Amino acid sequence: MTNDQQILELTDRQLNGSATAEDVAQLEQLLSNDPAAQVAYLRYALLHGQLSLSSPALAATAEKTKEPISSAPKTTRRDWRLVYLSIATAASVLLAVGIVTTKLVRSNVDLPPPTLTDARSGYDNRQPPLGMVGKLGADELGPMTLSVDQGETEFASNGGASVRVTGPAMLGVPSRSGGVLYNGVVHAKPDGPESRFSVTAANLRVVDSGAEYQVAMLDDRHIRVEALSGQVDVQARIRRPLYYWNFDQSGQNAEQAVPTPMTWGKRTTRATGIVGDGAAAFENSPESYLQSDEGTGGEVGEGGMACSSGITLEALFISNWSGKQFDYDEIFRKEDGVYRILLSFQNDGDVGDYDTPEVTPGPCLSFGLYIENQGYSELDMPLDGREGRPTVEELTDGNPHHVVATYDSFSGKKSLYIDGRLRFGHQFPVGGLVLCGGSAPAVIGNMWRMQEPFAGVIDEVALYDFPLTPQEIETHFANASAGVSYFGVAAGPIDPARWRSVTLVTAGMPQVFDKQTGEPVDVLIP
Repeated sequence: MTNDQQILELTDRQLNGSATAEDVAQLEQLLSNDPAAQVAYLRYALLHGQLSLSSPALAATAEKTKEPISSAPKTTRRDWRLVYLSIATAASVLLAVGIVTTKLVRSNVDLPPPTLTDARSGYDNRQPPLGMVGKLGADELGPMTLSVDQGETEFASNGGASVRVTGPAMLGVPSRSGGVLYNGVVHAKPDGPESRFSVTAANLRVVDSGAEYQVAMLDDRHIRVEALSGQVDVQARIRRPLYYWNFDQSGQNAEQAVPTPMTWGKRTTRATGIVGDGAAAFENSPESYLQSDEGTGGEVGEGGMACSSGITLEALFISNWSGKQFDYDEIFRKEDGVYRILLSFQNDGDVGDYDTPEVTPGPCLSFGLYIENQGYSELDMPLDGREGRPTVEELTDGNPHHVVATYDSFSGKKSLYIDGRLRFGHQFPVGGLVLCGGSAPAVIGNMWRMQEPFAGVIDEVALYDFPLTPQEIETHFANASAGVSYFGVAAGPIDPARWRSVTLVTAGMPQVFDKQTGEPVDVLIP
């Protein structure tokens, strides 16, 4: 069913009183940021009211809803009450998606794209194209997770490798050149010397150099790596951020930052650091923002900020958020359509119905991601002071606070930490890849249309392509509370490398490794 057909079907339900809350939410989403659909919707609502007491069935007019209404049948006073009712009902939905209509627009007038001055929320719900990662039979596949209950499944990666998965197994394939092994056995055979296909498992990665190899999960902790020809390089993850903005201009902390060009909004100023000598102050205005000028890619899944098996956002803040309805204060946002990354204070009356788990609308701290097979959702932590959660008053008390948002596809856990402690979370199925990255720039202290500015100070913003552990989060909070960087006084500059080589595994000499440390272990190989 096309979007136009969905809109017509949902509109029928809404106007005849049979629509559910889910139907209305879906209709609002389809109409959001689509001026042509909004005009067609309003015309259809008018037509519905005009024909309510006449003989033609709505089904007969549905195909004509995109055509201009050239004439209307003669109606009684009662008819016009129905017309007004239909328009009022339509207006309520258009208001919900942020469009205020004062008159019908002629069909030959090109409408400009809506801006946030017209809308209550800034969600860009485009679905940008996903890069294809390989073929399963004749089918081209985007990023996916293969679950094999028994037997074997083979696919051809677009990186030039033949990959065989032996069940019971689960293998995520976020890119053309690599996979994420959750359980089972994967066998990779490059098609040529330039072909590549790496396998990642938590903090361990196996990188081929044109060699054929096999990786097998032995249990929750141990992995067997076997080269079937040549050598493969077993690597351990370097647990440092992809990007780290500490806003310092001198000293050791400045050296630790990952240097990236940034655009400072006219109303963003340097402030005394919460840690170190610098921070960014935001004055709750559209021109108050920081925009990263690198880390973008051509497609979803590309660019320096693309993550797949896990993600962490971390920051220090002093907040002056009002907590009022439809006041959004963004900490971090990268708006690649529905594949966005979001960390913000919100009180939006459940716009979009994105909250997972479902919570009572009200002030919340929201962490939004698109998880493969789950879609886009937000972990909305109510700021109600219950069950260990903080309140708005606690987080806007004028003192610095530490926030960490994590997602781990190996456990399925999506979590929010405040001041070193877990405050809220949700359990997703294991194996859901993060889909993010793309052409949109990342913005700190605001969002893509510069209409959801932060009020206060932000410092020490870090983005990781893996989940921090509870122990690491506790340590980072303790270090920040002591006035030093997350990584300690003696941490030194951040290593831009993501992985370090542990050892080479040669054909005929399989080894077992700890997937959490990436180090070899002396255990009996089954």
